[in-house]
Amino acid sequence: MDKKQTIKLSVTVITYNQENFIRQTLDSIVTQELDVPFEIIIGDDASTDKTPQIIKEYADKYPELIKPIYRKNNLGHTGNYIETTKEAKGEYIAHLDGDDLMLPTKLQKQVDFLDEHPECSMVHHIVHLIDKQGNITGKTKARKGTVGGINNIIVRNNIVNSSNMFRKISLDEHFYNIPYSLMLHDPLAHMIKTQYGKVCLIPEVLGSYRVYSESIFKSGSQYRLFNALLYTMDYAKNLKGASNEAIKKGRSILYLTRVRLHYKKKNFTRAKYYLKLARDLVPYSYDSCRFALKLWIK
Repeated sequence: MDKKQTIKLSVTVITYNQENFIRQTLDSIVTQELDVPFEIIIGDDASTDKTPQIIKEYADKYPELIKPIYRKNNLGHTGNYIETTKEAKGEYIAHLDGDDLMLPTKLQKQVDFLDEHPECSMVHHIVHLIDKQGNITGKTKARKGTVGGINNIIVRNNIVNSSNMFRKISLDEHFYNIPYSLMLHDPLAHMIKTQYGKVCLIPEVLGSYRVYSESIFKSGSQYRLFNALLYTMDYAKNLKGASNEAIKKGRSILYLTRVRLHYKKKNFTRAKYYLKLARDLVPYSYDSCRFALKLWIK
């Protein structure tokens, strides 16, 4: 890439101990069919395996394209994401975790979409779900809650972060104030982007999202994830356009996830506790009534 060219797109990659996947991830980026100047910023979060050496290999091979960041201290998933994103120079920013993949036309299609849709602050797409070996196990769905304004995103925020591209202008004080200790930053970051336009969707598979036992959503404490989402719901009150009704509905849905968890574990006392919290907010949702009947039978 000619250094005199203005960078249109920044691709951020965050990684920690992903030596088995980072080559595939980077190969899927450097082989993109893309006709705009772009950069790749890789934030390695003090990996203790061979991930930094592999990153250096790619940075040496593509010195005009890849900017590596080798952290001496581990910041955690959220801290690494925010600090890596700070380095982006592009008008648009796309993100990819260090074990996920892009299909060859992903970036061009998203750049074209944002160019053609100035009302959208962010665009994401459907992804294949893959396991550790790369086998397809399913795919995400084009659900209503993954498009539109903040209230849709509050209620049903299941956007895969590795599928999104957004306008750099949406990186404001709300984004930079996300606590590094927050286990899951994606839902809050997506809500913040609605302050600058709509969240939009390309309804086709343009990437792969890896889910396996050591990934953050499988290995992480479910209770820490739950608390991170509660924090997100509370923070939504600070964002323009967020309605109390949407926040109540979002919290109710979140409590119902705890009901399901405890019901499966046959901990019916805890299930009833979270069901009460859910029904205090939204008394007659389908799921709350269904679980009320199940727990009444128990």
